Amino acid sequence: MGDVARRDLLSWIGKGALGAAVLGVVGHPAEASSGVTVLRGATLVDGTGRPPVRDATVVLAGDRILAAGRHRDVPRGARVVDLAGKYVIPGLWDLHTHATYFENTLAPLHVVQGVTGVREMFGLPETHDTRRRIESGEILGPRMVVASAIVDGPGSIWPGSDVVRTPDEARAAVRRAKDGGADFVKVYSFLSPQCHAAIADEARRLRIPFAGHVPARVPVQDALAQHTHEHLYNLFTSTSDNADVLYAELRARPDDQANPNWWGRHAGRVERAAVATHSPERARKLFAAMARQGTWQSPTLFVERNMSRSPESITSDPVALERMRYIPADLRAQWQAIMSGRPPRTPEEVAELRRFGDARMRLLGQMHEAGVGVVAGTDAGFAYVFPGFSLHDELALLVQAGLSPMAALRAATSEAARCLGLGHETGTVTPGKQADLVVLDANPLQDITNTSRVHAVVTRGRYLGPADRARVLREIEAAAQEPVDAPRTPMGCCEH
Repeated sequence: MGDVARRDLLSWIGKGALGAAVLGVVGHPAEASSGVTVLRGATLVDGTGRPPVRDATVVLAGDRILAAGRHRDVPRGARVVDLAGKYVIPGLWDLHTHATYFENTLAPLHVVQGVTGVREMFGLPETHDTRRRIESGEILGPRMVVASAIVDGPGSIWPGSDVVRTPDEARAAVRRAKDGGADFVKVYSFLSPQCHAAIADEARRLRIPFAGHVPARVPVQDALAQHTHEHLYNLFTSTSDNADVLYAELRARPDDQANPNWWGRHAGRVERAAVATHSPERARKLFAAMARQGTWQSPTLFVERNMSRSPESITSDPVALERMRYIPADLRAQWQAIMSGRPPRTPEEVAELRRFGDARMRLLGQMHEAGVGVVAGTDAGFAYVFPGFSLHDELALLVQAGLSPMAALRAATSEAARCLGLGHETGTVTPGKQADLVVLDANPLQDITNTSRVHAVVTRGRYLGPADRARVLREIEAAAQEPVDAPRTPMGCCEH
């Protein structure tokens, strides 16, 4: 197809009630007229929660959606892609990722699996460099929202963390994050309650969100100002009939210098034991408070379920072995070393952890029903959590936890965008939004696992059809065999 003439595009945009709104968001029509793409004939699931639209037309110009719905007319000269029998959804967001700075492998791997946006949870200089190169078009990768370095307390397990011991140090860490260009402050498990409260106060003063782990010694009820809570941590401890006693015990215990992950393991044991004293009434009050405050939950069910398994079952999993060819050799070796260093689990231990995981999923379902915002995140980059692929696994687990397929899909699209404060830019296939979409071979509302049946991806207006995706996957597989100069952050070295 030839370029769209400016006058033809203006005429088409001006038809009906569409014109003024679209002209205001796409800029000068001449800038978009040479790159108009029309996706025609698919069923549109636009991410708003509205019913699907059959035989829809989606019109893209540059990096914007011009029209979406039952439009029959299209601009003359536009590229038309026939998608009869397919399904179009918004580009997916993974709100808990790591290591996207592996630019030739992990960054494009997200995109070809339909993940067109990520929230990176550990911001390194290399992470910001990667984002700049993606934004400039030098490399293929997702849109990125980037955290600060991890802000943590003494005993922090992650190299490069910003360790704080006093409220003044905690406030200074927030200022460093803001000055360093972070989009939000990442908090972690070993912070004291006093430092966590200081971070909340300074973040509010500087108008920067903070998100991450609810620290082991902080009840969830005291962390409502924290924008997102990751991994469902502390929920059973915080909703126990004995919560006050449990937290007093946690706060009274000294650090164990001989065991750098003491807090992580001990708090986990307390949390599992607290299931027996769970109070539905305390949970109801907590969830109502979270919903009122606008506190979001990022449960990362896939990584939690995965890490409850015995190591040998993970490393021998046929699905994991198939996906491993796309992981860079350096990171692959780290993952394999991590798993070889983990003690095997007995069937009884695996069963106990599985029961705990099931209890957490039931609690997540109740949280969702109570109106707490739930977003999809995976911990991609953590050992055996595969960028792009694992988001589809996460959506399936969200449905198992009680979300409808539509709600699970929105957790990775419109709800994710709303959580990030980007709902005006992304998250739905509606006029004016960024041109990030996924074309599926089957209906995700009938079976959420159909989100993994990716036919094509549109990223920043660029259409990657089946042949393009196959080519990019071949390039990723080849690049994964080459050594890379990347930070040696040992993703998955310890309990997370």
